[in-house]
This record gives sequence, structure tokens and C-alpha cells, in this order.
Amino acid sequence: MVLALNFDEIMQACKEHYRPFTGDVPYIRKPRDLIRSIAAAAGDGRRPVIAEIKPASPTAGQIRQVDDPAELARDYEASGACGISVLTEPRYFRGSLEHLATAACVNVPVLRKDFLFDVAQVRESYFYGADSLLLISSFFHDDSLAHMIAACRDYSIEPLVEVHDLADIERSRAAGARLYAINNRDRHTLQVDRSRTARLAKHIDGVTVSASGISTVAQLDEALRYCDAALVGSALMSAREPGEMLKTLVYGGQ
Repeated sequence: MVLALNFDEIMQACKEHYRPFTGDVPYIRKPRDLIRSIAAAAGDGRRPVIAEIKPASPTAGQIRQVDDPAELARDYEASGACGISVLTEPRYFRGSLEHLATAACVNVPVLRKDFLFDVAQVRESYFYGADSLLLISSFFHDDSLAHMIAACRDYSIEPLVEVHDLADIERSRAAGARLYAINNRDRHTLQVDRSRTARLAKHIDGVTVSASGISTVAQLDEALRYCDAALVGSALMSAREPGEMLKTLVYGGQ
């Protein structure tokens, strides 16, 4: 079943079903550095790709049954991923925090991807093994985004701040963002426009990741003309052999 929801509706549903994480989480591990991992991939000749574990989406419905997130994460790592993104939103993307914890067995940074809005979710993300997490800029006021970014850095987590337009970029810059994701998918219509990457990247002072709508080496190379890395999810999850497809993206044509 395909769920025709936009980002605002999903966020509202997440807030309605939210149960705050209440655990006390001491700082006992240093998160892996996604910015450094992106640079390392480019430095050793790989195309920097953050490979995603995404069982479903509102536009595609069920994409792939994920019985062993650790196995898929290790496959991605062996195939050259500079990072691994794990969906944890359960209702529309069929992810889970257990997927995150299991996938964190790898040696590359692991990103928690969800519709996050509360500082308690930063502690929760760290507890379950995240090295970075996604913050969608448009869902925050300036002060609240800065507060979330600061909460992340209390745990040495550098968040990936998602932007869709110039207003998002300015809000994120003012809040202190260093790592940006340009989402090519419109948050209202869910339609993909890959040209958004080129339009917005020139306005960003920071490390940039192009996300959504990338499924070929040509599309990846176009994104990397403007960004430091790309995030690929649905294309990998719908492939017969996700690791082999990732190898093609990371190393193909080289």
C-alpha cells in the first residue's frame, strides 16, 4: 500500500505517537565522524555514497523486507559506502531503533534518519549507536534548531541538517550547521527534482550531501559536481543485489 503523505503530515503523526526517551545516557563512546569519512572516500578514489537501509517509503510502499540489518550494513560497508543511513520511523518507512542498533556493528559512521524534534531523541540516538542524525530544518524555528544542534554536539554528534530551499539554508547557517543534506524531494508534493542540488549547493558554506532521486552513476556524478557526497536509498533497496549496485555507484567507470 502506497501512502500519499507529505513531510508535514508524517511529522505530525510522529509527534502524536511520540513517547519520550527517558533514560540517562552517559558519554561512553566517541561517535564516528561522517564528515571525515566523506573526505576519506573522496581521497582514496571512491565516490562518497551514504547507503541507506529503508524498508519502505510513503511514495513506494514496501521496498524490501529487512530481516538482518547488520548483514545489509556490512554488505554496504564492504561495497565502499562512506556511511550508512538507517530509517527508524516505523509507521511509514517500517524502520526501527533496533535496526539502528544492529546496523551500528560496522566501522563506518551510521546516520539515524527519522522525523526528529525533541532533544531527548538525541540521547536516544546516541544510546542506540548513531554517529549522526538527520534534522529537517523546516520543522524548527531558529532557536530550536540551534538547541538541537547543540544537544547533538554535547554527544560529539555532528547532525546532518536537511534543507529544501534558501530559507532553510539561512536558518541552518544561523543555527550553526556544518553538514547539510539537500533533499531533491519536495516536502509537500514528494516529487523529485534533482536540479535542486545545483541550485542550492552554491549557497551553502559547509559539507553537502545530495539526497533523493539518485540511481545511476551519471546521476551520482552530476550530484557530486556540486556536493561532497550523495545519499542513495530506494535504488539500492530495490536492487536484486544492493551491495553489487553500490559497488557500481562507488567504483563504476573508474
